[in-house]
Amino acid sequence: MRPSTMDTTATSRASSTTCPASNEPFTLLTHPAIVYSSSKLADPEHTARFQTVNVFDFDHTLFQSPLPNPALWDPSFIGVLISWNHCYTGWWHNPGTLDLGPEAEATVWDGWWNEDIVRQVELSVSDPTCLTILLTGRNGPLYGDRLISMMKAKQLDFDIIATKPTTVARIEGAVKETYLKVHTFNTKHDFLYNVLYEYPDIDTMCLWDDRPGQIAKFREAGQEWLDNKMLSKFEIKVVQEPHIYMDPKREIDLVFAMVEANNKQVEAEEAGGRPLVTGVGPMPRTRPELKNRGIWDPYELYSPLKRHKMAIAKVPRYTGVMFSEPVHAFLRNLLPDQHQHQHQHQYQYLGSISPIQRPSALQNWNQSTWVVPEEFHVALCPGTATPDFLESIGGIGATVLVELAELGALEGKIWAWKVKEFPVSELDVDRVDNNDSLDMPVSIVAPDGHVYSSLEELRNHYSLSSSSEPATIQNGHPHSNTSTSISTSATTRAVNLNHLGHIHLRKEGVPYITMAYDHRQGARAMDSASITDWEPIRSLDGSLYPQRIVLVGTIGEKRLFGMKARNYSALATVPRVEVSIAKVIMNTSNNHHQAVPSGRELGEMIRRVQAQMVNQKVDNKLDNLERITDIAREVIASDKVSR
Repeated sequence: MRPSTMDTTATSRASSTTCPASNEPFTLLTHPAIVYSSSKLADPEHTARFQTVNVFDFDHTLFQSPLPNPALWDPSFIGVLISWNHCYTGWWHNPGTLDLGPEAEATVWDGWWNEDIVRQVELSVSDPTCLTILLTGRNGPLYGDRLISMMKAKQLDFDIIATKPTTVARIEGAVKETYLKVHTFNTKHDFLYNVLYEYPDIDTMCLWDDRPGQIAKFREAGQEWLDNKMLSKFEIKVVQEPHIYMDPKREIDLVFAMVEANNKQVEAEEAGGRPLVTGVGPMPRTRPELKNRGIWDPYELYSPLKRHKMAIAKVPRYTGVMFSEPVHAFLRNLLPDQHQHQHQHQYQYLGSISPIQRPSALQNWNQSTWVVPEEFHVALCPGTATPDFLESIGGIGATVLVELAELGALEGKIWAWKVKEFPVSELDVDRVDNNDSLDMPVSIVAPDGHVYSSLEELRNHYSLSSSSEPATIQNGHPHSNTSTSISTSATTRAVNLNHLGHIHLRKEGVPYITMAYDHRQGARAMDSASITDWEPIRSLDGSLYPQRIVLVGTIGEKRLFGMKARNYSALATVPRVEVSIAKVIMNTSNNHHQAVPSGRELGEMIRRVQAQMVNQKVDNKLDNLERITDIAREVIASDKVSR
């Protein structure tokens, strides 16, 4: 490996980011966002050649930073994990989320980089007319040194590495402990303005980013720069790559440690300790040229709230038909080639099974960045099934024969199989089938991945002994004695054609298997329930698919890690709300000749007033209207101080 050309004389201040003194002139290289800058930037002859600035985001643009794995965690718990002020420091302020293990580090995180973007960085670095910047929303004091070492190891010689120096800034002089929440886009917007003021000969800017919300805001900012003649060309390269995740055991250990740390913090605060506020940094400072441009709008205030202890428990997501890993791999083999790079297949199949054509509405769509589920399934009911419903579908461990019947898509963001129960006897034909396809050859995919042409062949291969064990459908903590398996899959031995289950939905609808969805459009696997237009299965050449495909599955319950619910029984005794806090805030603002808040700002003020009412033990009663008004007045005053 050739040594990195990142110069050792460069400025690095990742661990000691500070804001310039208020009397210092504004210069780019003293900007608190910068954790690394090349010494070449001190050479006026070098910087005089800059004509273009290329700006690269880090997470999910240059580097495929892991997110919480949806195959491990309940969706509601994922929201808690990534929030910066709920589960200890939160996912994005926990350095462990970039600790992918010594094996990954030894290979310079091979497989985690977006190599197409890496090549773009290298091209930019090699052009002396380009200023090349890594600009990330990662907190500088926490991640600056890590980012510098990663770029050096990957031999990416950025001119500047800039971060978010402040997640929240303490508002001095406020009535109570109050902070200004600093948004990532505002930090980036301010920094890029400073770049253009520092190097006025730059007339072209190109950004690489992945977040739709930020991309939309950057388009507005770019148009503003064009209108103000600060640039003659502005371009955004939208990056879309499928998510990849940490080693499951490492991730589970990390999250359990976060929960344990959160619970210790709760105990410390209950004992009188200070609240934990993550990412506190200097108050943003605006250069004079930007005073009236609203760079830091919208202002969002934050006051520390009472933390609560958390307990992780297994949360039932759904009851349905589960499939073995060989069957999952078989389904992926049916996908057009565009999806197959996301998974490695280790199973070989008997018989001739050719790929299928995607739904007609998606023929010309690029789905290379769509999410292909790690585990396919047929959900029959949410959560734990009632005893009666469980009996109607055959009970846990029952074998189910699932036929792929049709396929469909919804709004260009998801597609799925429509499935039905495959009849195992002549008596079942009228109940679950029509006669149109009875003469077609059948391919039955068994849990071990072998493909059989008849039920008789399947019977001959699998023992019909009642000693076949039910499927173990659960995710266990690696230190738990209940399960050492991380992935959910039905056991390959659980085939018992004498104990058959059925495909019934607890609520009206169509049973389906979601095959792929575009998470960047907000799609979720469950959105397949809204598909109404189904079409016949076709081969890649457009002809009707020549055979019936049947999957052997097992009735099971999917459980994920989630938060054990707190006891909310005390809420039954909470008095009825008698005072509209929103009206109190608006009336108080109006009486003091201040702008009346609305929308998000009003919602934030309401939340802060409610928090103060809890702290001061003020019930929401008409008798306490005066005290509630005083609290509202303090919140409004602290908001005025922050501005």
